[in-house]
Order: sequence, then C-alpha cells, then structure tokens
Amino acid sequence: MWAIRTRFETIQTLKSSTLNNFSRAESAAFHGRKIVEGIAFACLVAYENHFQNIPKEAKGKWNPAVIFKELKKKKVDVIPSPSVLRLPIAGESLPNTKINKIIEGIPENRITHEQLIEMYNRMHVWLHELNPYTHSEKSTFYDQKYQTLWDDLDGLYKFIEKHFISINGKAFYCVLFDSVDNGTKVFPLDKISD
Repeated sequence: MWAIRTRFETIQTLKSSTLNNFSRAESAAFHGRKIVEGIAFACLVAYENHFQNIPKEAKGKWNPAVIFKELKKKKVDVIPSPSVLRLPIAGESLPNTKINKIIEGIPENRITHEQLIEMYNRMHVWLHELNPYTHSEKSTFYDQKYQTLWDDLDGLYKFIEKHFISINGKAFYCVLFDSVDNGTKVFPLDKISD
C-alpha cells in the first residue's frame, strides 16, 4: 500500500507540473499500471492470509490479468472494497459488544477485476513510442486519450484510497493517507456481524 501511495503522490505531482501534456500523461500512465499491479498483489496477500499459500500459477507473476484470472479459477472473489470507517448511529450497536466503528462501503467507487484489467490495458498504449505510421501527431493521440487516462487514474484513487479487503472472515482496512498523521495504515479487523 505504501508503494501505491507513493505512485499516487507522483501522479499528483505530474498532474500539476509544467511538463508538456504528453510527457505528463505517459509518465502518469506508467505509474497507473504499477498501481493496478499493486492492487493485484494486495489481492494475493489477502488470499495468502486466508489459505496460507498462493495459487501456483500466480506465483511470481506481475500481470494483473494473470493474477485475477487465477484467483477466479480458485473461485475466490477477493478484491478491495472502497469503504469508510464511521461511528455507529442509533440502532447499529449490537448488545454485549464494544463496536466503536462501522465499515460502510462506497458502491459507486467499486471496480471489478475486469475493469482493472481494462484500465491496465488502456494505460499500456501510453508506454510505447508512438509509431509514426499509425499516429503521426502526439497531440492528436493525446487529445483522443488523455481524458480516459485521467478518469481511470481518478477512479483508481477513489477505489483504493480507503478500502476494506476480506476473504472468508479475515479482513483488513487500509487508508493510504491517514487523517491523523498522514501515514499509510493497514488494520486487521475482527468480524462481529454481517
């Protein structure tokens, strides 16, 4: 999660820099692809925390498509869920428990494995020198693709900034930028109720 956070910080720096638009975008796409790879690795960590191993076919792989497909083959749907921690409101406390926080999902910020792979592939087109026989002008390429790139990067940030990840009852809550000390934190959680 720390590596993902530093990539978002780099993207933010690029977004506000005075470099030319194309250079900013292709550099941001590079970091965006690595963020998707980091998310795939986080899914493997969650899998390993539950099963005490990782799928043999995913071991040592870096391509998110390969990792996500292996997890699906195992019929394990482990993916971060954008969420916030909040105080319980009236009626949410359980008798005889000391619940002091509720995890509330943010459905509009969710991204599926398939959508992550699509984003990863869209960012890939930025990472090669443009072939002059297919794209004669960098400015035309940029105009056609920049909005999707920045939307994808924004979507990834909302997806992973504060999230919950679990597998069969073992769960963690992560924040990339803690509101108290600005640190990146991962907290183990105990399940009390559905």
